[in-house]
Amino acid sequence: MEQLTFGTCVKRSWISTWQAIVQMPGLFLGVFVVITCTSLLSASFQQPPSGADFDPATATSHALARLALSILQLVVYGCLTIKVNRFVLLGEGTQPLLPLGGKPLGRHLLFTLGVGVGTIIITIGAALVAHRAQSAKLALIVIPVLLAYLFVIVRLSLIYPAVALGSRLTLPTAWKDSRGHFWNIAGMGLIAYLPLLLIWIVALLAGGKTLLTALLEGSLVANVAQAFVSTVFLVLSGAVMSWVYRRYANGLLEHVAQ
Repeated sequence: MEQLTFGTCVKRSWISTWQAIVQMPGLFLGVFVVITCTSLLSASFQQPPSGADFDPATATSHALARLALSILQLVVYGCLTIKVNRFVLLGEGTQPLLPLGGKPLGRHLLFTLGVGVGTIIITIGAALVAHRAQSAKLALIVIPVLLAYLFVIVRLSLIYPAVALGSRLTLPTAWKDSRGHFWNIAGMGLIAYLPLLLIWIVALLAGGKTLLTALLEGSLVANVAQAFVSTVFLVLSGAVMSWVYRRYANGLLEHVAQ
């Protein structure tokens, strides 16, 4: 745990983001290319060719192809985040691409999948409740559940940089280290991400339905722009969590690989 102010963490997160991109350009460009290509390929499997009859076999193969591309993206996201964590916390460069024999990546993916499964369960539960409850009652049920889930994810987010450094999934320790710091952790992320969020909001207001349609239909320009912003966001996310870790990690420090 280091004595760092809120503003210092936000400022250094952006500085670290720039340094990571400049000092590891090959990694940044590689991830950017992978995200662009997988997004374009996934868009090509969204809809059957115009005029073609519905074919269950084709639909299934397309769904499996999109799933495979999503898994590939998830792995690439994990690799980039871990490398940014280790760059900020250890000063490590691009090599090795899979630190500690790939164990951090496996644990990173396991925790991320757990978060994803939890999100799916809550979404399905909300959909089931929506069929039986009035809108007012639905809001009273769903909103508190979503807020509670967000609270848990933020409290456990320290596990990401800890895993990148070689820690196991010591969730109780991450929970303990973040006790009393929810608003600071959430606030750092919100303030640090605000410039990118504003870019997306302006783009959506300017493009609206046209931009969304271009992304779904596989427009090269739209997908390249989305991939670039997404890659920058991943680097920034890794940098933010690294500085949050430096500020609040205490018990987690005992679990990292020496």
